[in-house]
Amino acid sequence: MTVDDPDNHDAAWHQRSRTTRQLQHLFELDLYLSSVPQLAASTRQLLQSSSSSTNSTANNHHHNNSNNHTVITSSNSGRVINVLQGEMAHCTPSQADVLVSDDATTCHILGLWSHLGLDYSSRSAQHRDQMQQQQNGGDGNKLATVAHIDSPDYEDCIRDAVDLHYRYHSSQLSSSSSSSSKQQQHQTRLNGDDSTIILPVIKLSIHLMGGYNDNDGTSHEITQGVLRALSNISDGYINRQQHHHHQPRLQMILQTCAVSSSNDNGSGCPIGRGLALDVSSGKVYLTEVGEDVESSSSSSSLLLDNSTTVVTTSTSAKGPDCLLRQARLWASFIFNNGDNDSNDDDNKRRLQIIHHPNDEYLYISPFYFASHPFPHRMLALNDALLLQYTSSSPEVEKDNFVRCVRETFRYMNGTSCFHVFKKKKMMNEDDDDDEKDYGLDDWWDDEDYSPRRYRRVGLNGWAAVA
Repeated sequence: MTVDDPDNHDAAWHQRSRTTRQLQHLFELDLYLSSVPQLAASTRQLLQSSSSSTNSTANNHHHNNSNNHTVITSSNSGRVINVLQGEMAHCTPSQADVLVSDDATTCHILGLWSHLGLDYSSRSAQHRDQMQQQQNGGDGNKLATVAHIDSPDYEDCIRDAVDLHYRYHSSQLSSSSSSSSKQQQHQTRLNGDDSTIILPVIKLSIHLMGGYNDNDGTSHEITQGVLRALSNISDGYINRQQHHHHQPRLQMILQTCAVSSSNDNGSGCPIGRGLALDVSSGKVYLTEVGEDVESSSSSSSLLLDNSTTVVTTSTSAKGPDCLLRQARLWASFIFNNGDNDSNDDDNKRRLQIIHHPNDEYLYISPFYFASHPFPHRMLALNDALLLQYTSSSPEVEKDNFVRCVRETFRYMNGTSCFHVFKKKKMMNEDDDDDEKDYGLDDWWDDEDYSPRRYRRVGLNGWAAVA
């Protein structure tokens, strides 16, 4: 004889209710996305585009459909900046040719691309054509961002990214305000009675790809979180512009939204797993970052300028020190990174910005990690169990997922943050502290340590600099 547990009934009811709500929201989202012709067309074009390359390194799982992903290597796509899970990068055409992120299943990849234009009204077709040519601008008039989002709770980070695009182009306007004023006066005189209103506008194209119809609804929660964030940010700019007419207007355009059912192949597997953003043109396409054989030369050093010496160099489309960057994800889980930092804003997780506009370096910010029993226990598991314990979508991961997790855990067990990040020199501090053998219980504060910096060498070489 069995006795029903009321708590189990309540839990099951709440789960069914949650699933029903998710399905309703999913249906509404799919209906909306399919009802916007331009959005639906751009999404189909992205997901159905075929690559001339067929040597994708993705697995041959019967659900996988990644042979339409362009494989990016260190030599075939120009200067690459690769954005890993939990990271964000900004750059201009002078800094890189392609921003890329891949290996997304439930995660979403967000691409932002902006340029400064002019919003105008005129009855003269000739004048409209003239203004359109000026609106296109040059490479210095463009800014690109890619983020790899693994949670619905990054609204502040997305807002910061949009604000950065707005400030970047606003500063361009400020620096050329006097010449713009003279140009507008000249154009009005040319048109005589044909009055022309010329207003600066920052056009921000938005591309979102990721997720699929996974069983527990993780993908849909992230989709909702990102779209809600973008909607709130747009509303904020609209309200601000209603009260500040003299400021440049921000035009946010959702151009691609390959999420939810539109990114599911019908068998419970994502179609698009990686997204590349062409920094100059703003075009996006499906991509996969190839696993180059990374070359390094840590034994030799090179003087890049009078004050900076290279200590290690590497060449890979994936970028420098991927194991260290991947270790951050596990460190945040194992050590609850940041939650004990009183300077942290309400203990919110933040996307790590690895590259900034008008900055020559790629950065890895300091974070705490050390050898810990959890990685040791995980490494003792067989591949099947390790996959189940470490992935939010084990049924659709690529064949190299478990190998990458094992490499990351071995890296974390073999070193610690104290040996990876250089401590900032404090007043009255002994230089011998750098040689101290730190342990798990030693005090760590991110603010006391310097980020690791890397400078591009050649096409896709990266030099770690002292």
